Amino acid sequence: MLVVQCDFDDTITLGNVSFAIREKFGPPNWLDMENDYLSGRYSVEESNIRQYGLIKTTKQELETFVVQQTRIRLGFANFNAYCRQAGVTLVIVSSGLDIYIRPVLAAIGLDNIEFHSGTARITSSGIVVKYTDPFFREIRSGFKESYVRYYKNKGNLVAYVGDGISDIIPAREADFSLGRSSLLDHARKEGTDCHPFESFDDVTKIIESIIH
Repeated sequence: MLVVQCDFDDTITLGNVSFAIREKFGPPNWLDMENDYLSGRYSVEESNIRQYGLIKTTKQELETFVVQQTRIRLGFANFNAYCRQAGVTLVIVSSGLDIYIRPVLAAIGLDNIEFHSGTARITSSGIVVKYTDPFFREIRSGFKESYVRYYKNKGNLVAYVGDGISDIIPAREADFSLGRSSLLDHARKEGTDCHPFESFDDVTKIIESIIH
C-alpha cells in the first residue's frame, strides 16, 4: 500500500500557520528563539515546546484567528478525494499543533483526514506542548521521521510531501519525495530525487505516475 505522509504548514497551507500564531500571540523575542532552531541549537519539537510555552491566549481566540487567516494550497481537497478513490492512504504528520490543525481542517470540511502532530494544552501560564511517536512514547526530536519509519516497517511504500528544514530527514528516508521551497532546494544540492510541486494538482499527477 502507498502511504502519502504530508506536512501541514506551508505545504497544505499557503504560509506558515505556526509562524502567524507566534507573530500574533508570542513574545517579542520569538524570532530569536526561532533562529536558535534554524541554527541547529534545538530540534523543531524542542523549539515549539519552548516557544509555545510563552504564548498566552484562549482556545476561542486562537481558533478564530487561524480559521480567518489560513488559506489552503490549490487542489488539496481534490487530492484527498483522489487518494480515497485510488486506495492511497493520506496522513498528515506535522510538527505543528493539534489546536490549530484541527480547526483549520474542520473549517474546510476535511476533518476526517487522519493527522498526527504535537498535542497542546492551553493554560493560564502558556501552551503546554508534547510530542509522542507512533507507539505513544514521548519524544523531543525526530517526530516526522518516526512516522515514516513506522509506515515503512509495516510494509508500506511512503511518499513524503513537504517544504521545510524539518522535512529533510523524513523525505530522505521515504521511498518517494515531493518537495517545494527549502526542502526542494536541499534535495537538489544533495543530488537526491525530489519531485517539485506548487499545487496539489501537481501532487496528484505525481502520485498517479508513482502508482502506474
